[in-house]
Amino acid sequence: MQITNHLYLVGSEQFGISHLLDCNCYLIDGGDSLVLVDTGTGLGTDDILENIGRAGFDAKQLTHILLTHAHLGHWGGAPRLRHETGAEVWAPADGRYWMEHLEEDITIEQNFKFGRYPSNLQPQPCPPDHTFSDGDQIQLGKLQLQAIGVKGHTKDSTVFVGEMDGRRFMLTGDVVFYAGSLGITNAPGSSLEDYRNEMPKLANQGVDILLPGHSVFILRNGQKHIDRALRKLADFVLPDTFFEGNEFMWEKDYLSSLQDEPSD
Repeated sequence: MQITNHLYLVGSEQFGISHLLDCNCYLIDGGDSLVLVDTGTGLGTDDILENIGRAGFDAKQLTHILLTHAHLGHWGGAPRLRHETGAEVWAPADGRYWMEHLEEDITIEQNFKFGRYPSNLQPQPCPPDHTFSDGDQIQLGKLQLQAIGVKGHTKDSTVFVGEMDGRRFMLTGDVVFYAGSLGITNAPGSSLEDYRNEMPKLANQGVDILLPGHSVFILRNGQKHIDRALRKLADFVLPDTFFEGNEFMWEKDYLSSLQDEPSD
């Protein structure tokens, strides 16, 4: 699915173009680089590879896999994609440990326990080729992105800011979504206090295109959605959270959808 001249959506649960457990996976044509931002769980990798082809690229052209944070739903497909394409995996430095020690990640354990992950999902560790930290400038061929660490959803959550065709875009992972909703969860590392401290980094960024890790993306006035989140965080009323309202998280819809999943 083409979003702009050089930007494509190649994986997504809400848009129905890959597996139900896939986040939004964005493909950026950097001219001399081809960058995939997030990979989904790994159950939709075939779809993602096909969608890269539909966008007019050979998957072997993929040069970089850039990850917003170390939740399996955003990097689980990276091992196979790296193996099949030769692309380098870039991840937040604070997330590296969790990508290498899956047995200690309580969010994976919880998702299996509560039936959100099907039995045929077999996560594999994925040591990154490169890591980055808050404030780093990431040069991927001719494409330059600024990494901004924004703790709140997780301790390693990172957004990426860049410019394309004269417009400023931000890839937000699970930090902030449409209408300013936030990625607060009841999981270790998720913190409203971190959000209050870290979200001000995203003020006055002049964002046109907002590209979150789930649900709809925004092609104009993306900064307004960030500003709404900042206003909510300045008040004493709890801010809106994305995952509480995500229709796929409700048992009667979400779990029944997984019943058709093949299992080993």
